[in-house]
Amino acid sequence: MIEWVLIPVTITATLASTYVIMSVEKSKGMTSPDLHKPGKPRIPKTAGPAFMITLLTGLILSLINNMTLFACHALAAMIAGLIGFYDDFKGLGAVWKVVLLTLPSLPVLLGGAYVPRPYIPLVGSLRIHIIYPLLLPLVYSVSANAYNMIDTHNGIAVTAALTSSIALLVSTVDRPQPLSEGFIFSLFVISFLISYLPFNAYPSKIFNGNSGSFMLGSLVASQAILLRREYLTLMLYIPLIINGFSILTSVGGFRNKERISRPVILTEDMRIAPNKSSKAPVTLVQLLVLRKPLTERELIKLYTLLILLNTILSLIVYHVLVSF
Repeated sequence: MIEWVLIPVTITATLASTYVIMSVEKSKGMTSPDLHKPGKPRIPKTAGPAFMITLLTGLILSLINNMTLFACHALAAMIAGLIGFYDDFKGLGAVWKVVLLTLPSLPVLLGGAYVPRPYIPLVGSLRIHIIYPLLLPLVYSVSANAYNMIDTHNGIAVTAALTSSIALLVSTVDRPQPLSEGFIFSLFVISFLISYLPFNAYPSKIFNGNSGSFMLGSLVASQAILLRREYLTLMLYIPLIINGFSILTSVGGFRNKERISRPVILTEDMRIAPNKSSKAPVTLVQLLVLRKPLTERELIKLYTLLILLNTILSLIVYHVLVSF
């Protein structure tokens, strides 16, 4: 079976490519400061190239095994990554990010790698053959940007992607039936994220970069489409929706994060506290430290707990609704 080859190859490719990219970026001075740690140590700025190598490995295996749907969705994530590379090194305006990140949907649309009948518990499968493909570009743009917005502290974005991926796969015990290659694509993503997480978890050894976070958002969106779990994905995205909506409403629309005040500040004893300036955006991190300042480790634990609780609750609610 293909999974017996794909999983070990994915893990090996991820571990090897991440180690290599870390070494290359360190030697070339491609580093960024970790602002929430004493001395602000500089670490490799983006794991995007390592992500791309793993995706390319998956793409090659899918083509060898005639898995067209898998290949379309791997290409979607790679396009998101290429957009992120440009943003990492040249910079993109906020509106351009929203527009360009609709492009990952192209291989999915052109390859017909979707079913235009999303399943809604208590309602059934909707038949929206015209509207569904029109929504896909928006889905990829929203998902990629949402993951980019929560990628503020070590391991948060990867943890959110991993828990969502596992939840989406577990939910396949219920209705509806996923697309034929959805299960193997999800196993690929989970294998990749499990092997990469130790590099990005606290204390992070490498940042995701915009390229990495865009690819994370694209991969989760693709799983929702291939597994036909659009409704469940919306529930899993609740923390991301709260975070993104709070930012957009507080700063008055799309703004580059480099051009707005930081939502939190670092106290003298290295604790994270809310920035009370009226110009600071409201974020989920800021809300989590409103009651009292937290160390970065405490904040990450609290954020992770929130993600896990939302994931578990979403799975339970989805299972109950589908059972009727």
